[in-house]
Amino acid sequence: MKKEKNVLSKLFMYFTIVVFSIISLLFLVKNNIILSVLAFIIVAFISLKINVKRFPIILFITSLVIRLVMILLFNFPQVSDFETLLNASNSFAKGDFSFQNDAYFSMWGYQTGFVIYQGIILKLFNSVFVLKLLNAIFSSGLCVIIYLFGKKQVSEKSAKMASLLYMIFPFSLYLNTVLANHHLSTFLMYIGIFFLLKKNKKTKDYIFAALLISLGNIIRPEGIIVVTTLIIFEILNLKKDTVKMVLKNVLIFLVIYFLIGGASSFLAIKTGVNEQGLKNNNPKWKFVLGFNHDSCGYYDASDEKYLNDEEKEIEVIKERVLVNPLNMGKLMTCKVNKFWLQTSLSSKNDMYTDKTYHVLGFDIKFTDIENIVVSFNTILYIITLFMCMIGVFFNRKKIIKDNSFFFVIMMMVTFGVYLLIEIQPRYAYFIHVSVFILSAYGYDFVLDKIKNKFTKKLKG
Repeated sequence: MKKEKNVLSKLFMYFTIVVFSIISLLFLVKNNIILSVLAFIIVAFISLKINVKRFPIILFITSLVIRLVMILLFNFPQVSDFETLLNASNSFAKGDFSFQNDAYFSMWGYQTGFVIYQGIILKLFNSVFVLKLLNAIFSSGLCVIIYLFGKKQVSEKSAKMASLLYMIFPFSLYLNTVLANHHLSTFLMYIGIFFLLKKNKKTKDYIFAALLISLGNIIRPEGIIVVTTLIIFEILNLKKDTVKMVLKNVLIFLVIYFLIGGASSFLAIKTGVNEQGLKNNNPKWKFVLGFNHDSCGYYDASDEKYLNDEEKEIEVIKERVLVNPLNMGKLMTCKVNKFWLQTSLSSKNDMYTDKTYHVLGFDIKFTDIENIVVSFNTILYIITLFMCMIGVFFNRKKIIKDNSFFFVIMMMVTFGVYLLIEIQPRYAYFIHVSVFILSAYGYDFVLDKIKNKFTKKLKG
């Protein structure tokens, strides 16, 4: 009798385990988590178990293929600012500079740099696809940069994990379908940073860095973040015997950086491309939007009534800043959440919203695919950010001593800048690269802990 009860109890327990397993599996499928789990398993297996010869080359080629597939599958029409920039680039390619009369380019002349770049490519190849192809190349280059930076500071396995996850990061993939100025600008700036973080760097490294970062800033004006980071980084690493050398090199960097920017603006004026040069004639506008409590610092069409009135802009900024601390705290909290924890792809597009794909006799809606991808993007990014925080916390002493401290500083500078000005999901593209680089420290820490526990069990 006891044996029969024991058998029944075991059967009941096995049945319970099966039921719980089914519930867990349904939860994973329903919340699109199973795709993320599989992706991490595959990435971990490749990083830990497979020795890929010439990994950077394979990484670049694979990344490029994935991005080309995205470009071909989702031929999104360019909208909003991207449409304006593309139209101006087509005009430039034809030798028509009349776009400068548009209020957009009169006020934000700094957008002209990207127009000139795209215009030259269109003049040479007369193909929008080539523009997207080049963006895919720059984006793929960022995957390799993440690997190279990571490999310098942690194990190669952890560097591989960080770079492979960025390779399949949906946010980055989606932005390749858009003719955004982020790709080239970010690529140039991180190569410039590579020169700044070389061991035993010399004056020529500062010169190359200034050239690349300034060119990146001409394409997209985010250079101030890198320049500010460099100054803080050099101050925090200053030693008595290197003060003169560091001051000289930083001064050379700043002179070249601003000289290239100023000369480029001067040439844009003298050649008649844009009589405003590459200037920002309304720098307060970003602050008007950034302190908009109702929109959480996002663009709000209702703010356009202040656009051409500098005095009104100053007045609005003061009104929005001088609110009670609680409301300002709510705004800052909302902005941090939207900028750093934003996991939406912002990919709503009328061209695809109602589209249905017929696969193996099943009808699959584009919106269903999008929901799965957004969930995958959310999980991948949150884990990456979590690994970044773990890596920085548990390796803080090591990071302070090595050059990766630069990326920590740059994250904090970015954090401060976007507390003040307008935010958009795509504005995080630049700093995402630093997040993935630093996440390699987290993977290294976790893998090391797992390895130590496994070793102890074997010895025990």
